[in-house]
Amino acid sequence: MDSNHSKIKSSDWEGVEKLIHDLKHYLPSQAPLKDFIHHNSLHAFQEQPFFQGIKEATDIFGYRTTLGLSEYRKMFDEGRISPEILEKVVKHYAPSGNSVFWKEKMLDGKYEEDNAPRIGKLRAHWHQAYNLDLETFVQPVLFRILCSYLDQGISIWDFPVSDKGFLSSIREMEETSYSSFFKSKLAKQLLQQEELTMEDLLARIVGSSKLFNHYVFDQQFSHQGWSGMVS
Repeated sequence: MDSNHSKIKSSDWEGVEKLIHDLKHYLPSQAPLKDFIHHNSLHAFQEQPFFQGIKEATDIFGYRTTLGLSEYRKMFDEGRISPEILEKVVKHYAPSGNSVFWKEKMLDGKYEEDNAPRIGKLRAHWHQAYNLDLETFVQPVLFRILCSYLDQGISIWDFPVSDKGFLSSIREMEETSYSSFFKSKLAKQLLQQEELTMEDLLARIVGSSKLFNHYVFDQQFSHQGWSGMVS
């Protein structure tokens, strides 16, 4: 298995710094802009050989980078792919093999085609097992707070605590406010534990360290429109 595949699928937790380094490689790098600028969604794979890159993009993100097998077979039936070309390809990849056998496999063999992306599969578990949509539960509140914190002088009101980092600001607001952003006492308690690490929180939510990388990748790629800023 190549190194890029193993980054998302890694079974060994190598720490936060390694995770962030790997995550940045795949996240879109474009910051918010008022004008549209095209972003190459395959940028994370552009240093690899073409077919290897597009295969990994399909495996990881579910991108459709080629026609399906049924479409290629239809093109052959319609004469858009010639028998001579098919024969040439078969001989190239199986020079000493039985060309009739391999042509039959290409034209009539039955295969499973799974283009389901690896990104998103782990967090989908909460939705399937507990009927809990983590994105809907968290993102509306999270991004409203972030938008207020990052305001560039447009809002009528200043963010209540503007001279500290985001997490420290939220801690102070929680300590000095009657209302809260959180719905449980445990979440409020965890927020005030400054010694708490990302590993501690992932252990609570995910459990096995073998799944830490996968969970964080799922989480960050669910932030549509924010991934570039995060990167």
